[in-house]
Amino acid sequence: MKSIITVLLVTLSLPVWANKVGVGISLGNPTGLNGKYWKDSTHAIDGGFAMSLGHSTNVSVHSDYLFHRPESFYLNDIYALDLYYGVGGRMEFSDSPEVGVRVPVGLLYNTENRQSDIFAEVAPIVDFIGRTGLELHLLFGARYYF
Repeated sequence: MKSIITVLLVTLSLPVWANKVGVGISLGNPTGLNGKYWKDSTHAIDGGFAMSLGHSTNVSVHSDYLFHRPESFYLNDIYALDLYYGVGGRMEFSDSPEVGVRVPVGLLYNTENRQSDIFAEVAPIVDFIGRTGLELHLLFGARYYF
């Protein structure tokens, strides 16, 4: 009975979440899965679960609160690109876990029907727990919204 109620509640809530939640992949440093939840047309929360593919294979998780500036740039005067920026946190699991503040800045292209997007992002990170210092994430990725 509980599973029937759960399925019913999830099914009924799908229209509320439609085109607000995206899931995809990111390539770069680190490479992994990412997701995004749009609070409204200019604010979103993203997150990622990824792995560094360099000489060490550390796993990291991050989440950011993002501010979007729609149609800030145009590619070939046709494709509107959103500028986004934000602040968040990152935790990397290695020999000694690292925790830091992440400041992403990127460009986002939404497809015409807003069913998917493509993004490029640079995110400086200042670690303050574990190995302290500055790190830089460069990511390219895509998401599908449902």
